[in-house]
Amino acid sequence: MKLDAARVDGFLKNPSTAIVLIHGPDAGLVAERGLALVRGVPGAAADPFRFAELQNPDAATLLSEATAASLTGGRRVVRVRDAGEALAKPLETLLKTPPDSLVILEAGDLTPKSKLRALAEKHAGAASIACYAIDSGRLPKIFADRLRGQGIALDTDAAAWLGGNVAGEEGPVRQAVEFLALYAGETRRLSLEDVRAALPDGGDTSMQEAVDATLTGNLAGTDRALSLAYDEGVSPVGIIRVLLGELMRLRVAAASGLPAAEAVAAMRPQVFFKRTAIVTRALSLWSPAGLAGAISAALTAEAACKTTAIPDQAYCRQFMLNLASRARAAGRN
Repeated sequence: MKLDAARVDGFLKNPSTAIVLIHGPDAGLVAERGLALVRGVPGAAADPFRFAELQNPDAATLLSEATAASLTGGRRVVRVRDAGEALAKPLETLLKTPPDSLVILEAGDLTPKSKLRALAEKHAGAASIACYAIDSGRLPKIFADRLRGQGIALDTDAAAWLGGNVAGEEGPVRQAVEFLALYAGETRRLSLEDVRAALPDGGDTSMQEAVDATLTGNLAGTDRALSLAYDEGVSPVGIIRVLLGELMRLRVAAASGLPAAEAVAAMRPQVFFKRTAIVTRALSLWSPAGLAGAISAALTAEAACKTTAIPDQAYCRQFMLNLASRARAAGRN
């Protein structure tokens, strides 16, 4: 069956078919929805006996994994990346005898002539979800609505700028919202000047790279990304503000007591899927006490950059490199 946009969110939370085809030109949204389905089966992703991830497998491999029994109890999940037309035949077989497993097929942009797409759209035992880029005319409202949902007001001219400078795919949009929410900090309002400073090139900035490198102990990456961020006109205060937001999110995740991967999966708003490995690594390196100390140091650094006559770029660089050294030392222990 073919799902329209209004039914997708509800279906992802409670899929009514054992086979789901997710396809379209928005690769980020395809992956996000596939991951949402995986996470909807509690415990499956963490159990190698209940989860299999395949890269465009042959017919025999797909059928074997899809029909395998769960050895440890609970439902199995089979996630297929880059599903191609060659899987149409095994899909026909699975539709005749639906498996107990949840089978997720993630594909690129399939034309209406695609047999794989036709099977999923026409059969009641499968669901087909299309993933297309967001129309540019809708982007300003989408940014405003999503940030409002996090308690952040977005000025009208700032929303218009975002609509014209951020790609309309779900991945860049979600990442930009996550980044802007961190940048807003306690001010809870974003002006045109704010969004231009935070996302000078439409969201693909070096600021997040600098923060990620710092929190994962990559000194060379921190230094390089900071130089690029400064060249882009990003202020040290803006960088430290984003770092603070990341540290605070990590502190909440650390307080959950869950293993790093599970704690990151439970973070709200969800971590953009391309950053999941980075955030998981950072969380594994920083103890709750270490995060508390880093937050205190970051608050001091922000105040220093705002209120003193010190060279703020050099000060921020030294502060970030010191934090990166702490993370690297933790990784060696």
